[in-house]
Amino acid sequence: MMKKVLVTGATGMLGSRLVFDLFSLRVKVRAIYRNQARIDIFRRYIKLYGGDPESVVEWVEWCEADVLNFHEMKDALEGVEMVYHCAAMVSFYPPDRSEMLRINVNGTGNLVNACLETGVGSICHVSSIAALGKAEGDGPIDETAAWIPEEKHSGYSIAKFHSEMEIWRGVEEGLKAVIVNPSVIIGPGDWKNGSSAFYGQLARGLRFYSSGVTGFVDVRDVSAAMLLLTHEDNFLQACGNRFLLNAANLSYREFFTKIALSINAKVPTLPVTNIMLSLAWRLAFLAGKITGNKPQITQETALSASKRATYNGSRISREYGFTYRPIDESIIEIGKIYLADTNR
Repeated sequence: MMKKVLVTGATGMLGSRLVFDLFSLRVKVRAIYRNQARIDIFRRYIKLYGGDPESVVEWVEWCEADVLNFHEMKDALEGVEMVYHCAAMVSFYPPDRSEMLRINVNGTGNLVNACLETGVGSICHVSSIAALGKAEGDGPIDETAAWIPEEKHSGYSIAKFHSEMEIWRGVEEGLKAVIVNPSVIIGPGDWKNGSSAFYGQLARGLRFYSSGVTGFVDVRDVSAAMLLLTHEDNFLQACGNRFLLNAANLSYREFFTKIALSINAKVPTLPVTNIMLSLAWRLAFLAGKITGNKPQITQETALSASKRATYNGSRISREYGFTYRPIDESIIEIGKIYLADTNR
């Protein structure tokens, strides 16, 4: 059992799940947070996960720090044996790109440098399928799919790829690291943002679906995979490797249908063509210019919604016997939590 670990991004959906699982294992956790409001968000996640928020909050050693501040990272690493780096900014809004690169890339570089300077030699980094390239032929994408700089990428994809490069740079300088590349992580949480927002949108009567296909994985599986790979029996073997985490590949039509059925909502029946998406993001862009608000759809989200890609997350199963939860069961369980949380 590790004596103490540091979790960045601890107040997000994945970070809070990881902290909750570490708490269940009685591993001491130091968690980075930005402000008191983030701890309140953490409490909400723990409650949705079925835990006692106050017990977990009291267990955690909270450290107010910014990944962009090297000296704060050094202080946060004192007495730590392992780092779980979950912190990241996610945005598909072009004006956010420079800030996202700064937080994701420079922040990861700061953390790597702080680890090397303080002697904290072990890290598990949460990347994304966005940092992977295309598969050869028509097969699913796996860990071997190389990111191609010449291709057109979203700002998020660029940020996650270069964040990984900071980790691999640290490995060359002596850091022991393992990277996980989750597909779309689903779980309970903020019903207005992220993947959880699909539940709220479908409950409010979303009737459209796009033509895209992508991978999905339960937040509990991502946390469990990280703990498995960093277990003392596995970590040295896992070091220097990345593991794509994906439970199932679904079209957005299938995904939306399953969510709608889980919350007794109407199933979306109207397909959105690529031409419609192209028009939608342009109109949203113009509306944003007029109102000053962020558009709900951008060119990058439109491209993502129409992208058809499948993913192979079997490596961790082959090498470590990991078993994913059936995605249908995950969707139903999250639906039950949504209904209970919103009293619908």
